[in-house]
Amino acid sequence: MRGFTLIELLACLLILAVLAAIGGSEFLDTQPFDQRGYADEVAAALRYAQGVAVASQCNVSFTINAAGYSAKQRAPAGNTCAAAGAYTQPVARSDGTSLAGTPPADANITTGGTIVFGSSGQVTSGTPPTLTIGSIKVTVDPNSGFVTVQ
Repeated sequence: MRGFTLIELLACLLILAVLAAIGGSEFLDTQPFDQRGYADEVAAALRYAQGVAVASQCNVSFTINAAGYSAKQRAPAGNTCAAAGAYTQPVARSDGTSLAGTPPADANITTGGTIVFGSSGQVTSGTPPTLTIGSIKVTVDPNSGFVTVQ
């Protein structure tokens, strides 16, 4: 008669259980995935804000900090936007929701700031910060407004 005895099967299951207990936690750590996902989300939001600035011919202010990100424009003045004043009008996505988001609990944002995109897509307010989300950096070229994720 061929096959495995009950003791051999139980020994194999015990070894597998010990290996799963030791190495399983490594497979359940989602922090790197959450950080990369949020960095990609922020990069997409920056690109969208830049596109809205170009399409509307109105500056867009994009702010990010540990609490999240948001994009706003100046209040409308007739058929255009106000030339000066505070950025109070939220930028709307194509589904009508505001261009804003909050980070996952384990996506550590260590650098934040405000970037203002001009009507030609370039950064108009100073030098944009390099946004740091965990070990991932999101940069915006000040001259072209090109967004990269590294």
